[in-house]
Amino acid sequence: MVTILGGEILSALGEGRERIEHLENGTYKTVNRTMVLNDETLSFPYYAIDEGQRTTSLDLPLRYLKEVVQKAIDRVSLPPEALSRCGLFLGSSSNDLSLVVSLGQNFDGSQEAKIGCARVGNGYYADYLVKQFGLQGFSLTYNTACTSSANAVIDAASMLEGGIIDYALVIGFEFFAPVTFEGFGSMQLLSAEKIAPFDRDRSGIVQGEALSALFLSRSDVADSRWHYRGAMSNCETHSVTGANPDGIRIGQVIAAALKKSNVEAGEITAVKAHGTASSLNDRAEINAMKQVFESPPPFFSLKPYIGHTLGSCGASEMLLLMECVDNGFIPASPNFSTPDETLQWSPITKKMACDSGLFMLNYFGFGGNNTSIVIEKVKA
Repeated sequence: MVTILGGEILSALGEGRERIEHLENGTYKTVNRTMVLNDETLSFPYYAIDEGQRTTSLDLPLRYLKEVVQKAIDRVSLPPEALSRCGLFLGSSSNDLSLVVSLGQNFDGSQEAKIGCARVGNGYYADYLVKQFGLQGFSLTYNTACTSSANAVIDAASMLEGGIIDYALVIGFEFFAPVTFEGFGSMQLLSAEKIAPFDRDRSGIVQGEALSALFLSRSDVADSRWHYRGAMSNCETHSVTGANPDGIRIGQVIAAALKKSNVEAGEITAVKAHGTASSLNDRAEINAMKQVFESPPPFFSLKPYIGHTLGSCGASEMLLLMECVDNGFIPASPNFSTPDETLQWSPITKKMACDSGLFMLNYFGFGGNNTSIVIEKVKA
């Protein structure tokens, strides 16, 4: 049995008790970020780890990576000997952070020499962490958009089950990148107000940054009340930007994840929805759940708390869910006020008492990659 030992997250929710209080009370905090499109200055809310400036320097993201991994190690009490048997799985869509300015200025080709000589991909961050913490050296990186670190969890579990490694460190890494922010803005996918998943008046996504470190193992190596039960990831080609709104392919992924987990739909305690608040994505997700669940399960979105953290949301939202359940509740979905008659199903709007159970976590990525994971917290 693959066990989930826990970890740490840096996000807009802050740390420790502050993070739990936000999740208990349905509150959050954002900053404003601006961009210039077609000579017009636009402002959008953004979920930032802090209000400091973001530059092309890698000093800050590397410092944050080191900080979050060290806090995760301390939290799960892993000794150096365990780290030497630990593989690394890093999911992110924040490639080439050192080039975010030059990439955005390269319309005339003037930055090509700089870009060619200074590329920094996800392997750079993986190598840094392996050396910094004395990890085994087995590492894989993932860039499947919003499912990146969720797919990293799946492969980590597979390697653990196969006995290739004894511990796995899954990293969810997403740092502010102007190219990504402005790209979503140019596609008119960003909300200028708030993120309101499944609400009739939802107006788009709100981006965020988050760094998370999640440790997994096997029950014969390190036991835990949290277990990884199974998952499914698959791709569809309906669109270059996402899933078919009919939800058929997503529904197949959800059903397959349940089957691989040996879990019936009616046994699921709650569903952590992807819940991006984009019109088509929310519709696809509800239509998919209707194919699998006879009646609406309790479901909620964590993106109103930390924003859409893209490649980081797989590991980050898993950690937030675990923290909530460890504190005895399932969080409500903030900003939901008006049911959408075309969806019919609505997320929970008040926190729900819960200290154990079976949980489904859904992630549906830009580009059509769909991932569903089932985890369990057993009763004491």
